[in-house]
Amino acid sequence: MYMSPLPADSRPLGPLPINASPLSPLPAAEPPAFAFEARLPLPAGPLDRSPALAPSPVLCWATGLTVGLPAAGDTTPLYRVAKGCLALMRQLDAERRQILDILGPGRLLDAAMLARLEGTAVTLAPTELAPVAAPPELCRRLRAENQELLLVRALGHVTRLGRQSAGERVAAALLDLAAQFAPAGAARGPAVGFPLHLGRGDLADWLGLTLETVSRCMSRLREEGLIAFGREGGLVLEDPAALARVAVGARKVEALYAAKGRPAGHPADARRPGRRTARPAPSGEVATCAP
Repeated sequence: MYMSPLPADSRPLGPLPINASPLSPLPAAEPPAFAFEARLPLPAGPLDRSPALAPSPVLCWATGLTVGLPAAGDTTPLYRVAKGCLALMRQLDAERRQILDILGPGRLLDAAMLARLEGTAVTLAPTELAPVAAPPELCRRLRAENQELLLVRALGHVTRLGRQSAGERVAAALLDLAAQFAPAGAARGPAVGFPLHLGRGDLADWLGLTLETVSRCMSRLREEGLIAFGREGGLVLEDPAALARVAVGARKVEALYAAKGRPAGHPADARRPGRRTARPAPSGEVATCAP
């Protein structure tokens, strides 16, 4: 079938099994770039292996818009992200929301399922969606694979929210975003850059953290030399393998309020009015950034 090709600056989905565990242990050897997020279920789908069909029109949205898609009575309720970034979310009230997943180029958006879940899709960058103009049988298969993909990612995310520290969550999220948005071939080099479409408030709503905690974790990762802020809103993973170890708790980032070279809990880092301080770590351990 024919689908609008991915932009030149995007990378294909990874060739990994759909039942891969996002939280499976890292290998004993030095983990390669994206070793952690490589286990996120982002397989190459049947779209890449299907015969060409008639081209479909591409739907375009600017940044910050809620995507309105026909969900009932439509012959093509499946859409492929050709360009941009979508956040699947639930709005709790005027001030609270929970981002459920982030969709980058190549991911599928099932409008009918999104409507059943009472969720919305919001663009975090100028976004293009291409309707999947495939035979009914292929659409059913794609929809089933996409639902399994979303379920596995959701279960991994629930585990992340429930059991991981703030620093681990932020590191895992950055690896996930790099896996989806880094240019093709970026994983071959020691550092990987990609456009960071999520603001810190978006990351907070995705990871169940406050904006301040996300900012402090990002700053600490930068001070540790694991990430760097690029131009025009880009982010560079200076050492993806080391960041992967942070994401699974194998490497601890010292407390955000402890000055570099000074142990957490030092008198100079005592609580100041209006600010929260990190709890001192037990003897022999290093504190992580806490939510």
